[in-house]
Amino acid sequence: MAKYIVTDSYKPSYEKSYKLPMINIVPAVVWSIPIHQKLFPDASWWMTFGLCLAFVVMYVAVSFIPWVVIAPAVASVIIFSGLFWVFADYIGNRVVRIIVKVIIVAIFGSLEIGIFANATVPWLEGKEANKPRIRVEK
Repeated sequence: MAKYIVTDSYKPSYEKSYKLPMINIVPAVVWSIPIHQKLFPDASWWMTFGLCLAFVVMYVAVSFIPWVVIAPAVASVIIFSGLFWVFADYIGNRVVRIIVKVIIVAIFGSLEIGIFANATVPWLEGKEANKPRIRVEK
């Protein structure tokens, strides 16, 4: 007759980092400029400041929400790569310049994948919250 052994599989929960997504403040500020210029160019100074501040706060807040974090992550890779490609454009050799640009995109892409994982892993752990492991011995 088969014998069922139930073992608890307790694993410590992933601790979400609240510092890592704060790097997205820089692209949020940069993205707030064209959004201001396109949507409300004739607003007063205080109205512009308030709306841009609200955009920056929402941009960073969305960086903590699982699966929704994809939008600011992609936007942040675009802004960060654009900001740092300026320095790569001064390299005279075309091949080296392209390699440096690919490295820049890879660095910021991996940074944003880390921010995506930081937001999504706790949600995924909640789906599999320490389920017991059942083994069958004969």
